[in-house]
Amino acid sequence: MQFPKNLMLNKDKNYKLEVFANDISSWNFAQGNKSVKTANIIIDDKKPIINIINQSYKITKGGSAVVVFSAKDERLNEVYVKTNYGKIFKAIPFVKEGYYASLVAWPANLEEFRAEAFATDRAGNESISQIKYFYQDKKYKVSTIKLNPGFINGKVSDLASQYAQNFNSMSDLEKFKFVNETLRKKNGDDLHAATSAVHEDKINGFELKPFYPLAKGAAVASFADHRIFFMNEEQVSESWHMGLDLASVANADIKESNYGKVVFAQENGIFGLNLGIYYGFGLYGIYGHCSATQLSVGSDVKPGDILAQTGSSGFAFGDHLHFGIVVQGVDVRPEEWMDPKWMKDNITDVLESSKKVIEKGK
Repeated sequence: MQFPKNLMLNKDKNYKLEVFANDISSWNFAQGNKSVKTANIIIDDKKPIINIINQSYKITKGGSAVVVFSAKDERLNEVYVKTNYGKIFKAIPFVKEGYYASLVAWPANLEEFRAEAFATDRAGNESISQIKYFYQDKKYKVSTIKLNPGFINGKVSDLASQYAQNFNSMSDLEKFKFVNETLRKKNGDDLHAATSAVHEDKINGFELKPFYPLAKGAAVASFADHRIFFMNEEQVSESWHMGLDLASVANADIKESNYGKVVFAQENGIFGLNLGIYYGFGLYGIYGHCSATQLSVGSDVKPGDILAQTGSSGFAFGDHLHFGIVVQGVDVRPEEWMDPKWMKDNITDVLESSKKVIEKGK
């Protein structure tokens, strides 16, 4: 509804809107039936007030950061963080009413990053405040891989025959592109759908120990390794490896470092037997290529629990663990969440100092 032009309204006063309706029946001495509805109208053109309380000093390409801010309005509607690439991160009520916290993530395959806190009210007024991170670029490994029939006729053909509907009519290249592009996207989409939600209504803090999922595990493949595939000297496909591959001995125990809940546990194409575990505050752990697990969706886990055993299920060419960390559906560097100093400087201390500021203001 729009008010007439040039109408002068007192913004501090409430108004009533009356809606009349008549029909053309002969009832009521040919006057017809009449109904009246009255609605109270509040004039509200004041935007919510946003104040950034604290944030991580920096965010690295492919990495994570945190922000704490206040959003105040009598008729507050939505509060969230939005990035330049369109991703919306849910902001969770933090410590007391009017304060919010959120983890955010910069995808490794995007060159630029910007994040802003948004608040809207029920009248449609909107406020935006930029979160002033120091943006740290990072160069990730680029691998070139030459495809040959031996490479394709093993795991590639196995997965294509299992998941592709037209496997028998596929060329070797079509089989590989199906597994590396179509199946990879489907499996990633399913996993990200299961690891996008924030399950808390409110948090007062976030305590987490560094992840150490594989005893004596050595890194055998890096996070955000950009793999470019060639056949007959021509580039035919590419992919991003959005996890850290760790290997020790065959069928090694994968141990839990934190308290969490299983949200994903199934065969998942290229990831093989795949677990997704929620640790709170929109943070998830991913465990892929497992050979066996006793866990199912809904299982609670605690530090020291055995999650699964390593294996070579899915698109794996040797026994290892594909370990990933996800922030509200966005893959981030696992190395950050395995580093106690990074976690303290960039997450824990930021939340604790913000909490003190908020509580002091009571």
